[in-house]
Amino acid sequence: MASLRARTDEDTAGTAGPLPAVLVAAVCLAVGQGIGRLAVNRSGVDPASHAGLVVQCFAAFVPTLALIGVWTTVRERRPFSSLGFAGAGAARKAALGAGAAVVALLALNAGTSALSDAEGSDQGASPTPGTVVLLLLAFTVQASTEEVLFRGFLLPRMTASRGAAVGVLGSSLLFACAHLANPDAPATYVVMTFMLGCALALWALADGGIWRTCAFHTVWNLLPNITADGSDENASAGFDGATLGVAAAVLAAVVAYAFRSYRRTLVPRA
Repeated sequence: MASLRARTDEDTAGTAGPLPAVLVAAVCLAVGQGIGRLAVNRSGVDPASHAGLVVQCFAAFVPTLALIGVWTTVRERRPFSSLGFAGAGAARKAALGAGAAVVALLALNAGTSALSDAEGSDQGASPTPGTVVLLLLAFTVQASTEEVLFRGFLLPRMTASRGAAVGVLGSSLLFACAHLANPDAPATYVVMTFMLGCALALWALADGGIWRTCAFHTVWNLLPNITADGSDENASAGFDGATLGVAAAVLAAVVAYAFRSYRRTLVPRA
């Protein structure tokens, strides 16, 4: 943990504090979202279709990533890799993240399928392989940009100034609030997003980087969207009491697993 805290302090030395950093992240995200919505409207595609998702992800999050990259390298005079991409073991951490997402989604699907009516299981047409590749690239950009903003840019500042607990909870709360902009996002969706943010923040602290969180976040967003024609980001809106409990239990297990990973970094090795 000492090396992780030292690396956090080194990466954030001479940079903006938590409140200015929140403002910077909010501006970058707002500009990107504005560009994304404009691009979708001008393209004429259905925003809820696979094509709409691809356009939205690229048009909104590439500018956001570019803006935060310019701020980091030009204004703060530090390398882009300091936003969570430094260090060894990137492939291993990404594989762990992707695997954890697959296991969590399989558990979620099994639990909700067992409790849901069979009549409501219409998944729509499956996307073509080309569409799957485009969605993979689009969600990689979208999820990784969010990880850079909330776990690579904001989390280290909050942790360095207020401690790990405030860093995890504060960055996760901002992550959840940012998703309030999603159309018709119910309160349960925001709460689940907060829980997901806590798990991702704990993994980021445990790893000293965001390779694992980028992979988990990408797979978590991708797989539900290749099972039906349309956005599934607000899937919790369709949960009833029983299936909502399953979703909450799965996310609680993910948070517990991430906390275990974080706790292991606090125990000195012989």
